[in-house]
Amino acid sequence: MKRTNSIRRFAAGNRRLLLMAALMLGGYAIGLMVYASWGDRLPTALTTLLVIDGVEATLQGVTAQFFSSCFQAVCLLLVLFLGGLSACGAPIGLLVPVFWGMGLGVSAAHLYTQGIRGLLCAAVLLVPPSLFKGAVLLLGAVQSWQLSLQLAGQLLPRSAHIGGLWQSFRLYCVRFLLLLPLLFAACALDVGLRLCLFRFF
Repeated sequence: MKRTNSIRRFAAGNRRLLLMAALMLGGYAIGLMVYASWGDRLPTALTTLLVIDGVEATLQGVTAQFFSSCFQAVCLLLVLFLGGLSACGAPIGLLVPVFWGMGLGVSAAHLYTQGIRGLLCAAVLLVPPSLFKGAVLLLGAVQSWQLSLQLAGQLLPRSAHIGGLWQSFRLYCVRFLLLLPLLFAACALDVGLRLCLFRFF
């Protein structure tokens, strides 16, 4: 009974985070289905983006791969930040987890078609850093959605909560600034795993 109550309290206190996680899982399932339906008809230029590459053990190689790993996730985090500053930006907080999940699903499905090697490669090199990045984006999506809804509430007629957003905005900026180094840590994990373990695949 106590465990059930704890689960209920956790679910009640983290409804938005759980919703975002469900959307990401849904996006992952969509990505798997998309690849299953269209994988053999994808252009070669697109399938090359789904391949996991090794990392050259030089400063230039590691730096290039780090920025490459960061690019998409940082862009999505920026989209979430800007979306939260708009009263109409709440849907962005819902779409980004779906988009990220779809990308992960398509990449994983491409590796699954390569047999045991691809399955192990996905489990070791793709999933851990992608889940880390995804968790950071989930936190950003929740923050973006919350502030956007607060802004939208200011526009409603006879709103009981007019003004008082300066503190919310400051906290919003601080939280996103804290998410950025976490995202960099996820990208460093991505590069580190490929640098150390790619040769085994």
